Amino acid sequence: MGLASSSAVFATTFQASAEADGGARIGARLESARQVVEARFLEAGDVLSRAVDGVGALIAGLDAIRTNLDAETVTATTGELAQAAATLKSLPDSLDARRQRVGELVKFSDGLAGRIAEMRQHLAYLRVFAINIKITSGGIAAAGPEFAIFAQEIYDCIEMGGAQLDALNNDLTGLDQTLRGALAHEQNLARSCANLLPAVPDALTASATAIAGHHGRIASVAVSVAVLARDVQKKVGGGLAALQIGDITRQRIEHVQAGLGFLNGAGEIATLAPEPRQRAQAFVHRLLGAQLAAMAEDFHREVARIGHNVVGMAADATELLRLRDLASGQAPGQTGQSETNFLRDLEGHVGQALDLVGDMTAGERAAETLSRSAAVSARELTERIAGIQNIRADVQMMALNTTLKCSRIGETGKPLGVIAVELRQHAIHLEKSAAQTTSSLEGLFDAAEALGQGETQGLGRAAAAAAVLSGAVARIGKAGDGVDSALTAAARQGADVVDMLRRAAERFDFHKQIGSVLDDAANQLLDMAGEDEIPTDDIAHALRPLLDRLARQYTMAQEREVHRSLTGGLATVEASAPAAPVVEDEDDVLF
Repeated sequence: MGLASSSAVFATTFQASAEADGGARIGARLESARQVVEARFLEAGDVLSRAVDGVGALIAGLDAIRTNLDAETVTATTGELAQAAATLKSLPDSLDARRQRVGELVKFSDGLAGRIAEMRQHLAYLRVFAINIKITSGGIAAAGPEFAIFAQEIYDCIEMGGAQLDALNNDLTGLDQTLRGALAHEQNLARSCANLLPAVPDALTASATAIAGHHGRIASVAVSVAVLARDVQKKVGGGLAALQIGDITRQRIEHVQAGLGFLNGAGEIATLAPEPRQRAQAFVHRLLGAQLAAMAEDFHREVARIGHNVVGMAADATELLRLRDLASGQAPGQTGQSETNFLRDLEGHVGQALDLVGDMTAGERAAETLSRSAAVSARELTERIAGIQNIRADVQMMALNTTLKCSRIGETGKPLGVIAVELRQHAIHLEKSAAQTTSSLEGLFDAAEALGQGETQGLGRAAAAAAVLSGAVARIGKAGDGVDSALTAAARQGADVVDMLRRAAERFDFHKQIGSVLDDAANQLLDMAGEDEIPTDDIAHALRPLLDRLARQYTMAQEREVHRSLTGGLATVEASAPAAPVVEDEDDVLF
């Protein structure tokens, strides 16, 4: 063999060795890409699956919010709050009327104090006259001991009246203190009421409006959630369909790897002379490069769909969180207390109203108790006045008897007669004061009765308001608990979903991790094949077995199309290829 011939053989052998090494390197890179496909697409499928669950939890949480405050609850609660607000606004009128009635009781008490002072003065005069009778009768011999005994009886009777009057004054003092304390309480309650009204009922009215607005907002959110749910379903479907490219790509990589393995193994191509063998290898490299190029094109397209769907789902999850915030009454961009359901504030307003009604009710019950106590005291005081009136009658009778006795003893009895007349006159004054006191006590009793009747009506209104507010606050509290629970679950799920999808969008850079490897491998194989036309007439018999083995590997319709387009001059290959599980549409391959 000549030098030129030896050099050609060496060059051909060296090129074949270099191409074999290049094929091995391409196969190794394809194997790395295949392993990344297998791992990362499984991870992507898991993320999408968990994202679907998370979005479902978000939607369920928002639906729970709507369920916890349904239309029936809204209607009942708003009506009750409006009714309670109207009742609260009317309470100050009954409070003013009650304070006036308590004031009247205090006035009657003041009047009674004046009457008792008058009776005390009259009794003091009577006591003086009784003592004078006793002293004067001692200087009249004709009067004898009878007048002294009689004067002592008058004195004892007046002292008994004084004791009765002291007891009456003590009772009246206690009643007066009670009445003045009640009046002070009423005045304090009036000031407190003035501070809270009309703010509290206005807040209740605003709360009723807020509930209706909140329900309308939830209804609107529910519609938006339904639309988003459909969008999410579409994106998930698109994402799952696009994930099929992972399994498709893995299989097609394996087919190319198999082709490289067939090419490097023993076979008819290995028996060819160097130059025909080089053309046969170039033909196979071009075919495998074309398969990789078609594979890479599909891969880039479907990966773009995955990225688009993942980003879209992240945006939808973020929007669901915004809708959750709107459903809870949170303003956009709000922080800090933003997770607190606005129903809690509403519950606080109702609680404040209940406190006010409680104070009003306590005042009404105290006034009712005061009414009964004042009425009883008035009756007891009237009985004491009756006792004083009986004493007055005894004193008058004794004074009259004294006058009669004085007339029997002549001129010496005239001084005693004058004293007896004065005694009768002051007894009459005592009688008038007692009568006025009795009249005042009757007025006190009537005022106490009027106070009691007014409080029975007032208690009815306050009790009705308290019952309405209690029912409303219980209903609102229950709804608030349900909404809080739903919001907590939605917040937890939503934050996880958004974070997961955002990280997934950044992590699943399939273009760089896999697509670039496919592009590079395809370009290298095509470079190894060259751009010149490859004559196959003399190497067809050697190519057919390898191409047959490749054709039996194919599972994708596109693989057959690429194969058919490049082996058109080798029709017998297609004819000889056995039936393989061919998928007419790559989207039908399940990951």
